[in-house]
Amino acid sequence: MLSLWALFAGLGLLMLGNGLQGTLLGVRASLSGFGTSTTGAVMACYYVGYMLGSVIAPPLIRRVGGIRVFAALASLVSFAPLAHVLFVNPVAWALLRLMAGACMVGVFIVAESWLNSAATNATRGRLLAIYLLVCQVSLAGGQYLLGFADPRGFELFVLVSALFSLAVVPIALTRRAVMQSGPTARIALPVLMKRVPLCLTGLLFISLAYGSFYGMGAVYALELGLERSQIASFMASAIMGAVLMQWPIGMISDRMDRRRLIVVLCAAVTVVGLLLAVVPVSQTGLLYTLMFLFGGMSLPLYGVFVALAGDMLAAEELVAASSKILLVNGLGSAIGPVIVAWLMHGVGPVGYALFIALVHAVVALIAMRSLLQHRPQVVGHPAHFTPITPQASVVATEMAGRLAGEN
Repeated sequence: MLSLWALFAGLGLLMLGNGLQGTLLGVRASLSGFGTSTTGAVMACYYVGYMLGSVIAPPLIRRVGGIRVFAALASLVSFAPLAHVLFVNPVAWALLRLMAGACMVGVFIVAESWLNSAATNATRGRLLAIYLLVCQVSLAGGQYLLGFADPRGFELFVLVSALFSLAVVPIALTRRAVMQSGPTARIALPVLMKRVPLCLTGLLFISLAYGSFYGMGAVYALELGLERSQIASFMASAIMGAVLMQWPIGMISDRMDRRRLIVVLCAAVTVVGLLLAVVPVSQTGLLYTLMFLFGGMSLPLYGVFVALAGDMLAAEELVAASSKILLVNGLGSAIGPVIVAWLMHGVGPVGYALFIALVHAVVALIAMRSLLQHRPQVVGHPAHFTPITPQASVVATEMAGRLAGEN
């Protein structure tokens, strides 16, 4: 168990650096004169890399071993922040974000594989919950590191690189970080779309908002006129909302038709988005509260949709479908920042809030249509909600699928 705490320490440092880096790059891009649309495209490259890495990393790990792949990818991840400050132009940053996304997902696959190898049917839920807590709290904490130095300088980029380098130590010294054997079952994307259309369609739209938040949230806050410390609180409020509301939403999800819960949550986030569009920037406390509600009600929807898929698929099918779920999530996350950047360029910062509202309103209507047309369909027995972050790799999503099917 001590080795698992070393793993969680490494993951915490990774997410601390990743949380700072995402916000720092958005702020620095704006301060360096990148246009809003350009910044959105640059930030979206991370999710394109994330999708590429999800395909490339698993066979590479099986071929040469998890530790070697982890060391190589972690070195590249640690190099990326330093290269950002050396080459401040959109093309270089886009390539670096693409590389960082591909490397980061490989790093997470190795770390999560270690976690998965240590998990049993009796402990998988607890370990996954600890994993979520460590990742989300560290991600929120990373936002506050933005206030340690001027984003125009190099110090924060060095700090990100140092955090990534330190994270390597506890994970690279283990002998257990090996890639787990993949599931034997297969399910094609068209078949999955036919079986769980609401799940995949809803995830695609919701991930537009996720990518916009992680990619353009800091840019939106900066354009509102918030200071560095306020930008940190703005971003952290949403992440902590997700941490605190995951379990209550999960318990409610297991006690009612999940589609009804999706309608309620998406309708509520729609109202939150509309309020964000009109609240004065001087009301920072209200801004933080609205972002807390956005994160608390929107980010847990990822787990609700995974559980909804579990209701309609056999347990082994959900594990096999995890890569497709990650593909849809990554696709939406890559497109979201580009769309919201285009809106912000056209109508100003209000475009961000209106986009959040629109996306969730569409999902609410799609879920409501499903409620009116179809009765709940359960294969075998109902699945259980499992807390899982939208930023996880395929390994953690497979763990969530197994847990949903076991309970």
